[in-house]
Amino acid sequence: MELRDATRSDVEAVREVARRSLQDSYADFLDEETIDDAVEQWYGDGRLEELISDEADDVYIPVVEVDGEIVAFAQCYLVEFPERVGEIHWLHVDPDHRGEGYGSQLYEHVRDIFEEQGIDRFKGFVFAENEPGNEFYERRGYDDAYTHTQEIAGEEHTENVWVDVPEGEQYRRAVEPHEDEEGNTLYVAYREASVGSRGAFHVSYMDESLEKRYGWFCSACESFDNAMDASGRVVCNECGNTRKATRWDAAYL
Repeated sequence: MELRDATRSDVEAVREVARRSLQDSYADFLDEETIDDAVEQWYGDGRLEELISDEADDVYIPVVEVDGEIVAFAQCYLVEFPERVGEIHWLHVDPDHRGEGYGSQLYEHVRDIFEEQGIDRFKGFVFAENEPGNEFYERRGYDDAYTHTQEIAGEEHTENVWVDVPEGEQYRRAVEPHEDEEGNTLYVAYREASVGSRGAFHVSYMDESLEKRYGWFCSACESFDNAMDASGRVVCNECGNTRKATRWDAAYL
C-alpha cells in the first residue's frame, strides 16, 4: 500500500473511485442516474484535473494505491480566516476495499500534513443520510457543531459539519454584522468558510441566531454580490473571487 499525492495521470482512476463510492453510499436515497449526473457535474469537464494540478497550497488530494490500483482518495482544503482550518470534504473508498482501514489511514495522513502547517482546527463535512460517515467523526471525538442545506438533483439535503473541539469546550461561531449593498444588515459566520481564489467566502445569514441563511460573503472585497451556478461554483460580481465547484460527500469506511 502506497499513500501519495494525486497526479494528473490519476484522474480517471480517482473519478471512478468517486463514482463507485457514491453509488454504494447513496443508493438508498439517490438513483443511479442522479449519481452519474452528479459525478459528471463535480468531476467532469476538467474539474478534477484542475484540482489535482492546482499549485495553490489550499487544496490537498492524497490517494491510496494498492498493487498499482487507486482504491481511495481524500479531498481537503485549507481555509485561513479567521483561523487556520483544515477541512476534510471527501474520503472516498472503493466499495471493494472498505473495511481495510484505508479511510482511517487517509484521515490520519491528512491530519499530520495539516498539523505540520499549524492548523488551529479541523472540520469534516458529511450528509446527514450517511450514517457511517457521521459515526466516523463521532468516534473520533468531533462535535456535530452545525448544519448546512445542500441541493442534490433539485432536492435539499442536510449536511452535518463536524468540528474537532477540545474536550470541555463548546464550538462557537464567530459572527459579525455587515450591511449589504442595499443597506440591509446581514450576519457573517466567519468560521463557516469556503476557499476562494482571492480570499475565503463565508456563509451569511439574515438573523443573528444563524437560522435563516442568506448566501455568501466575499472576504476579499467584503461584498454580498455574488452568483452560484448549478455545480456550486461561486463568483463574486465585485472582484472576481471564485470558489470552485467542490462539494459532494463520501463514505468514510
